[in-house]
Amino acid sequence: MAIYKERRRLCYSPQQIFELVAQVERYPEFLPLWHYANIAREQQINSSHKVYVTDQVIQLGLVYKRFRTTTTLEANRHIHIVSSDPLFRKFSIDWYFSPIKESQDKKLAGKKGPSEKEGGSQIDFILNCEASSILLRPVFEVVLMDTARSIVSSFENRARSIYEH
Repeated sequence: MAIYKERRRLCYSPQQIFELVAQVERYPEFLPLWHYANIAREQQINSSHKVYVTDQVIQLGLVYKRFRTTTTLEANRHIHIVSSDPLFRKFSIDWYFSPIKESQDKKLAGKKGPSEKEGGSQIDFILNCEASSILLRPVFEVVLMDTARSIVSSFENRARSIYEH
């Protein structure tokens, strides 16, 4: 089973990063492995909670794998992504977004960016994945873990390109 956790402090507000992560259909533009993503169904639960089902395709070398996820969004605070697709024995991703006050992180105070007044955000990213196929498991663990290490950086770079240009 592959589990990856990362905590990062960014100079963007929780709302800004939340919005980037929630735009799943844009993933193929900047995320490694993602070849296709399309929201198949969407439901607004209440003013702060939304759920959508997404069809996605990732590329593992020469192999393309299609799978479906269900994403639950708690506005600007948490995104929970799961898949019961037969491709996976287990698949979940959790994103947690919390504001940082400027006094809590002196490093952010010197950075320029639109959220400097808010003080930025702390991002917690947790990926838990295991392929169903014993043959695919080693490939998934190597490729997905390499990709997981770059996911938060990919979103940080995306934020920089959108919010600072």
